[in-house]
Amino acid sequence: MKIQIYDGNVLLPDGIRKTDIETIDGRIMALGKLTEDSQAVRLDASGKYVLPGFIDVHVNGIAGFDLTNGTFNPSTGKFSKKPDLYERGLALALNAFAMRGTTLLGFTILEAPIERLKKILGLIVNYREKNRTFHNDMIFGIYLEGSFMKEEKFRGAHNPKYFQTPSIRLFRELQHAAKGNIQIVNVCPEWGKPALTLIQYLSSQGIIIATGHSGATGVQYQSAIEKGSSLAIHVMNGPSSSSPKPFNDGGVLETLLRSDRVFAEIIADGIHVDKQYVRDIIERKGIDKCVVITDSMFVTKMKGVKEFQISGIKGKVSKDGNYLQIADRGDALYGSVLTMDKAFQNIMNWFMMRMPGIWNRQHIAHTFEEALFNASQLCSTSAAKALNVYKPSTKCLDHNLSYGTGDIVIGKRADLVLADIQRQQNQVRLTVHNTIVNGHVVRQI
Repeated sequence: MKIQIYDGNVLLPDGIRKTDIETIDGRIMALGKLTEDSQAVRLDASGKYVLPGFIDVHVNGIAGFDLTNGTFNPSTGKFSKKPDLYERGLALALNAFAMRGTTLLGFTILEAPIERLKKILGLIVNYREKNRTFHNDMIFGIYLEGSFMKEEKFRGAHNPKYFQTPSIRLFRELQHAAKGNIQIVNVCPEWGKPALTLIQYLSSQGIIIATGHSGATGVQYQSAIEKGSSLAIHVMNGPSSSSPKPFNDGGVLETLLRSDRVFAEIIADGIHVDKQYVRDIIERKGIDKCVVITDSMFVTKMKGVKEFQISGIKGKVSKDGNYLQIADRGDALYGSVLTMDKAFQNIMNWFMMRMPGIWNRQHIAHTFEEALFNASQLCSTSAAKALNVYKPSTKCLDHNLSYGTGDIVIGKRADLVLADIQRQQNQVRLTVHNTIVNGHVVRQI
């Protein structure tokens, strides 16, 4: 399929350029004035911005669907994992993500009894094997978050009843059920030797190792980083260790801030982490080592739900509908209701504001263009690098290579967002008009 996009303000690696884009069979093949082709899908981007597709590294669900539990029925307050309902819910969820600009995601599965996990993994595999639409192109892989946690103190909204000792045997068992679809795994370093053994194995298999919900000391976490751990789970959104004392090199927070090997996930809703801390983290880590995520739950873009239960943990929706919290723990949040278009908008607005930091005395206000570039780095380019799907531009025309994505470069995968960005004084409002996933137009207004 050929798609021709005309007269857009295209965000390229070296700046914004008003130009045309042509994609053929899922790849960006031309930038500049195009020859009209009556067989091509034509999109008018006049007055709009053409951005790299958003990459959500860490997401649980949306529109009534949860990857671990299936489709939610508001009338009964229960989830269904019946194959037909599960597959329908998964399809609707992927479409909902795409409509808000997400073109690639790490879909997160929570802890559960092993046999139940295997059943869920089988449902995901069956859907992917039967489905040949753009939905398959959106799933980077399954993100196994809860199974290899250890300490109840750092559980967040996870159920410690189902935590498992890190084990190569157990991972292979789950990966066999998933037919290789598990691509990101959270392993808590405080398990000691079992954790380091699994981390080293996962790294040898090309699996991305994450660390979060962890009570590890700095020394323990540094050992995990040296073995291959490269992704820090929703930084500063609770439960990971931190210590200002000189013993054991602090905790997880201090170690990830010091390490240039680790990418930091940031939930950019302004609730899980205050915007001042978000600016501080980015300033400390560098924009190329931070990735914006949603950590969104099934309640996102779903009306009429006030309470729910996942893995035996009760949650409820805040009165204003802007966040979720653990029902019996008023101090603990429960995932988010954020979408990537809103996250992108938030990041732009925070960068365009002059604000005090917590660790930094003051953060400067950036221009619109600088804020746009920064938001795209955090929502697309850095995320692609964290997932190892960012390819140097010099290699992108080699069709024998696996896809590169994360920015708009000839030869890369055609993952694009056409958006209207309205400026109001020093703030913006972003509306997604079209999303293109690997050369497939998902939404057209």
